[in-house]
Amino acid sequence: MGGTHTLRLYHDRIGQGETVTYPGACHRILYCRFGGFSVSGQQTELICDGAIHCPDPVTVTGSMDGAVIWRFELFRNGEEPAGQPIGAISNELKVEEEITLEQPHGYLIRCDAVNFPLNCQIYNHKHAGPGIRCLHCGTLSLDMDGERHVFGPNDAWFEPGPVSISGSSSKEKMTGFIRVMVLPRTLLGKSSIAYMRESDWEKPKRQTYKTYVDTFIEV
Repeated sequence: MGGTHTLRLYHDRIGQGETVTYPGACHRILYCRFGGFSVSGQQTELICDGAIHCPDPVTVTGSMDGAVIWRFELFRNGEEPAGQPIGAISNELKVEEEITLEQPHGYLIRCDAVNFPLNCQIYNHKHAGPGIRCLHCGTLSLDMDGERHVFGPNDAWFEPGPVSISGSSSKEKMTGFIRVMVLPRTLLGKSSIAYMRESDWEKPKRQTYKTYVDTFIEV
């Protein structure tokens, strides 16, 4: 159906054994940054560096160490989930952006990690859809559509997709981020990247990827 949507990221913290309810239906991805949590109605516990897609209201319970959750949400404007989490110790809005979804063949939502070795060059590229990134370690220097940005741990940013991105990772520390993107369905299981220079397609790529969620959605 398409239209104007909002994509946002919160950092939530829940205590040991505390139960938190996320009200309202939306395309919600919960990424466990630290600790762990169980999801109501499911037998397995989600531990650090795991993610789940929850399109319906959901209740989670913190593990013995509690949990830090990076909560990504996508919803149609005018249909925002009602209220903040019930029971969270804290929640911090990191990024919120409006996006327009008009792909006739539909969309998927993807949550993955991108990790860089020391001093990794990021060749000039763009992506097939919008998304939010959040750095979990190291530093990243990016030129985004002609503007320089430097990101550190817990910094988050939005990339609209069809803009020029290049840069480099830290020379001293391993660098990595988690991202959630909204992509055309034709890219299920495929890379969303397109290099701006033909010669860069054949160059060695030192970054690595880990996919947590890659699933069709209705918008």
